[in-house]
Amino acid sequence: MQRVPLARLLTGPRPSPERIAFTSIWFRHHNNPRYAELLPRLRRLDGYLFVLSDRRVTRGVQFRALDRGRPAWHPVVLRALARSYPGLFTADNEQIRHFGGPIVSDVDDPVFSPREVALLSSPQVSAYVVTAERAARRFESLGVDRPWYVIPQGVSLSSLSEEGTARVGDAKRDGEIVVGYMAAHLLSAGDRGGESPLYNVDHLLELWDEIHAREPRARLWLLGGPSDRVRARCAGRDDIVLFGRVPRDQVLDHAANFDLALYPRTADQGIQAAKVAEYMGVGVPTVSYDFEVTAVLRDTGAGVLVGDRRAFVDAVVRLAGDDIARAALAEAADRAGRELDWDVLGRRYEEEILDRHLPPRG
Repeated sequence: MQRVPLARLLTGPRPSPERIAFTSIWFRHHNNPRYAELLPRLRRLDGYLFVLSDRRVTRGVQFRALDRGRPAWHPVVLRALARSYPGLFTADNEQIRHFGGPIVSDVDDPVFSPREVALLSSPQVSAYVVTAERAARRFESLGVDRPWYVIPQGVSLSSLSEEGTARVGDAKRDGEIVVGYMAAHLLSAGDRGGESPLYNVDHLLELWDEIHAREPRARLWLLGGPSDRVRARCAGRDDIVLFGRVPRDQVLDHAANFDLALYPRTADQGIQAAKVAEYMGVGVPTVSYDFEVTAVLRDTGAGVLVGDRRAFVDAVVRLAGDDIARAALAEAADRAGRELDWDVLGRRYEEEILDRHLPPRG
């Protein structure tokens, strides 16, 4: 993606006919890893971005103003883009009704509402993209008849370095089994946002108490910003390490040191998890509850899926004590993870979707 000043919409010059328009509110350190990795790899995109401040308070004010002001600026910006560009790539389905030309929509977080169904059914939608086939099949059952493609969540293997992995590995103790989990935030019930299954770690910590009691060599590495409640709960524990927030370009260096990874969400959110792709990308076996969104672990042999809490604990304890079984899962994860590299997925996106549905003109 090439960044283009918003003023270009007024002053020109007109873009070359092979370019594709994209516009969005944008964080300098994007909180959506899919778009932070995917969009820079889509070479035909011209990005008209409303870039937010790095300062937290300022950023919050800017985002609220832009988000609430969408009904005002969406039509103006999208219609201006339609006058200059033959096609639009969007990650926001609300943009569809304001752009008259062909559109490819990336739906990474579907809600399956009547409005979303109506927007994706619009005649200008040439195709839409989901992270798992299940989402497209549900849209089909709701009446969306547009062509669809699956581009799963990926992993940026270029950010993995031998030096960084070795540096992080210095924190490992001889003979210990590192069991890892990562999220942007590590929250507990009672925390603001603590009800979100994306960030609540209460169940994880309950599982860990049982796991560590049966396998004392295991130590839990937690990557992400912990709340005060989580810090207090883990304080003084030698079997849990809180790394705090880790820069995105160092996440894989940390994850590559896991002997096992956990995906302990207790409900199927219907959205493929980016962290599962990252675990696979660095060749780490994963234990997860058995959901359709984690079926890739079973299909590729990269992990173990279980049906209940007891089976979850049993699987982690068994694998922690079985080097051969872990190695077999790790080899499968590494093999499958190479196909999830964002460089590979970015080329697929361009060649299989954008070049077909938003082809260069002229």
